[in-house]
Amino acid sequence: MQLSTTFLKNILSLRSIRSQEEIFIKLLELYLQSFPVKSAYLLRYSPIGHIGEGIIAIKLNDYKFITHYAEDLRNVPIIMQALQERRALYVKGIDYLKVMPSKYISNKGSEQFIVVPIFHGNVSLGYICGDEFDKNFQISNTLLEAFTLFGRLTGELFVMQDQSLDVCPLSKRELEVMQYVALGDSTKEIASSIQISDVTVNQYIKSAIKKMQAQNRVEAIVKLCKMGLI
Repeated sequence: MQLSTTFLKNILSLRSIRSQEEIFIKLLELYLQSFPVKSAYLLRYSPIGHIGEGIIAIKLNDYKFITHYAEDLRNVPIIMQALQERRALYVKGIDYLKVMPSKYISNKGSEQFIVVPIFHGNVSLGYICGDEFDKNFQISNTLLEAFTLFGRLTGELFVMQDQSLDVCPLSKRELEVMQYVALGDSTKEIASSIQISDVTVNQYIKSAIKKMQAQNRVEAIVKLCKMGLI
């Protein structure tokens, strides 16, 4: 399965929407239209504490906000793996029972689960997951690649929306460096990844901390996370 040209046009059209709430709803509608799934949960990811925070869920055109939900994703290894590897993962049957905490196991007997990371570059911003699928659903590598592409395009959409709304006080490069810092990368690792000097990396970090009106890099990252930029 490949995402159609129509899908690509639809996700591009979301860039003109100014309301975050409307984008989330339209995005999940598009997700359900594009894939053989019956439900979807959209959550943001914070690397500070590896927390998944609920945003909104959809099932049969019925929406509900799930902002009360927060989970240490180290307790849900399949989600952590998808976020770290930035690729969609699917489990079923005995594998589902092995990797899912008991409180998440569906009482409907589906024993299936998909998680689609939302990412931009090397940074995971959130994820979409669900455990309800169309009848006779069959997974394949091609379908998983399509799910992963959806997550990448969604990540690009979120970053572009943030930039268009001038939400972030940091420059593009400063934000990129702080995203790597949030992942736990060292100065040398960041310098190697984006091909700049160690000195320049430290300059970007100091500048970002100042612009965020923070005392240190940890406080700056926390503020960026709260703004949904990391």
